[in-house]
Amino acid sequence: MSELSPNHIELDRCLAAQVSANRWCVAFSGGLDSTVLLHLLKAWSTAQANPNLPELIAVHVNHGMQAAADHFQRHCEVVCRAWGIPLSVHKVDVVNSGSGAEAAARTARYTAFEAELRPGDVLFMGHHLDDQVETFFLRLLRGSGLQGL
Repeated sequence: MSELSPNHIELDRCLAAQVSANRWCVAFSGGLDSTVLLHLLKAWSTAQANPNLPELIAVHVNHGMQAAADHFQRHCEVVCRAWGIPLSVHKVDVVNSGSGAEAAARTARYTAFEAELRPGDVLFMGHHLDDQVETFFLRLLRGSGLQGL
């Protein structure tokens, strides 16, 4: 963790509003976005040397939709063990009710997050700008109104 020294004023300001949370839960897929986010929060918390900061945990949702799903879960387990971060794994059944596999997976994932979260917890989710742009255009193509965009 020493290669990252998160001492940026902007990061301090953003996280200051969340330090009274019960736990910081990071949605951890094992991909680049969530790995960077988990690493950043771990490094920032360690640099603060404040024992009153929220507990940091990772939450992995195994959809079982890809052949590599169990491999991603094991990867998350290895990373969390190496970084000393508790990991909560949720294996979910994705039920496609006609809205598409992606929407069904999202519903299952959010249901798992809701089951994990306790009162006072904060859920962090990592998305890069390309994810947001892609979501915008997919919703636009589906005919979403302003609120959906």
